Amino acid sequence: MLSVLSATLLATAVSVAANPYPVNVCVSRKQEDAGDYCRRVLKAWAAWDRDQDSTRRDNKIAGAASDLGAGWAKAEAQSSTAGVDCSDTTSLASRMASQIDSATGAIVAAVNAGLDLADHSDACCGSTLLQAAARKCARLLGAESEFVRDLARDAHGTRRDAARRRISENFIEAFNHQRRIGCPTATTGSGLESLVDDLVAAVVINTTVSPNVSSDTFTAISATGTTQYLGKSLTPICMNGTPYEFFVKRGSVNKLLVYYQGGGACWDSLTCSFPTCDNSVNDGDNPAHATSGFADQSDPRNPFRDWNVVFVSYCSCDVHFGDAAQDYPPHVEHRGYENSRIVEKWAREHFVNPEHIFVTGSSAGAYGAWFNAPLHEMVWPASEFQVLADAGNGVITQDFLQNDFSHWDFEKNIPPTIPGVLESITEGTGIVGYTKAVTSFFPETRWAHYATAFDGGSGGQTGFYNIMLNGNNPLAALTWWNGSCAFNAKMRAQVQEISAGVPSNYRYYIGTGSRHTMWGSDKVYNDTTGGVPLLVDWVNAMLDGTPAWTNVEANDEGLLLAGDPRPPTIPTPPFSNVGSDVKVICSGGSPSGAFVE
Repeated sequence: MLSVLSATLLATAVSVAANPYPVNVCVSRKQEDAGDYCRRVLKAWAAWDRDQDSTRRDNKIAGAASDLGAGWAKAEAQSSTAGVDCSDTTSLASRMASQIDSATGAIVAAVNAGLDLADHSDACCGSTLLQAAARKCARLLGAESEFVRDLARDAHGTRRDAARRRISENFIEAFNHQRRIGCPTATTGSGLESLVDDLVAAVVINTTVSPNVSSDTFTAISATGTTQYLGKSLTPICMNGTPYEFFVKRGSVNKLLVYYQGGGACWDSLTCSFPTCDNSVNDGDNPAHATSGFADQSDPRNPFRDWNVVFVSYCSCDVHFGDAAQDYPPHVEHRGYENSRIVEKWAREHFVNPEHIFVTGSSAGAYGAWFNAPLHEMVWPASEFQVLADAGNGVITQDFLQNDFSHWDFEKNIPPTIPGVLESITEGTGIVGYTKAVTSFFPETRWAHYATAFDGGSGGQTGFYNIMLNGNNPLAALTWWNGSCAFNAKMRAQVQEISAGVPSNYRYYIGTGSRHTMWGSDKVYNDTTGGVPLLVDWVNAMLDGTPAWTNVEANDEGLLLAGDPRPPTIPTPPFSNVGSDVKVICSGGSPSGAFVE
């Protein structure tokens, strides 16, 4: 459970009872209206059981449908005034009415099975049961409406679940009473209740998971102009001034994967003048082109294959959290924070209350996940969260943290309600201090770092660390292997210190070799080199919170696998030939857990 301090601060940060987020208000009103429509339709059928007046029944249902349409239009208009297009969040009112009509038809058929409506007592029984179903439907959707309006107020769903139990108990008692006085309906209490519950669940899904997002492939969402969100004016843009866009896809379950794309970084005139980062978005960034690893949603082994996906494109060169314009030269727009908030705004307006949210990203995107996840938790407070940084361990020099990190201007958007986060920058504790702060503040969230032991290549973690070790000279990325041992030692020390400080909800995985990132690689399904578990099994354990989610470090972590980055000639210290293998052997002995000759 959340600590008292965390719960208090989180509630303060995310919920102002007098002013909940407009899309939640809109959805809440629509759910309440849908509940009223369900009630009125079932009551119209209840009256029909007694008098078989079809014209009267149909007129009542038509009137209810008209009121549903008017109510939803009013909710959308009010939401639009507040800056949110709630019409795109839910199905059309007419489609919702048809859906409820179909479901109520099944309820009526179930109740009337076994009844002779020409018999007064049978007709009264059918009418009474339909009225009980009407009350249950309306009250359940009322409970959902209250819940979704202000998710932070009942983040664990305790009040909603208690209401559900009371409603169920009252319904079953009403059904059993009819049975006791001789009602001959062929349905059962549990069977009838399931029909109502299924109706309500369908309404909830189609008002909280937008049916207007394509489930066939990823759709590009263009983000231009200035948008108001949470009291800020946001103008999304790429580093070089080109337009920003991101990609989305609807799944078949109410779970959301938020993936932050990688693509390097730059922070001064030298690094921003060389091609050290991705500075635009185009079709080449579209995740629909992915064909391997967790990025391939067609693979039946992929635990995220059925999830809704929001792909946060990267073009700001500031690990998705900068918020500054710099004239180094060149002129650079570090607007990763604004781009990320625009994506978050769209996502929360189309996936209102996911049961589960997995925030991840690779390389620069790993930091995007790490820094933006706390902000996502504050806008989706009732969702279960996990956060995985793929090849972004925060191995930097103290000089970079003190003199260059500020060029991205992280500090102004760091959430002040999380103790220790700002201090990780101002007091120089870096990723270790930051991670201890967020993992402690969100103790119900599972957090994890993944990297190979010698994460290499000019765009890998050793490449950027070697740039920092060499006075921010981007040419040092070309000889990235010179930073391999220093990276390994610091990376391992950091994850071990974090794990020792936050043993309950943080884990790390250090794989064999020098590959940079794993998300889009089939190694997630087949690599056990060095005695490590399959990454897919480890991620599934993380999702489920099982004991199999443990700290992992390969036994032979200096061994390079096929395709792993390596210097152009071998041997080039610390890369050496060992028989038919290439291994990283650090001078003075390998780090603990790595290969030792």
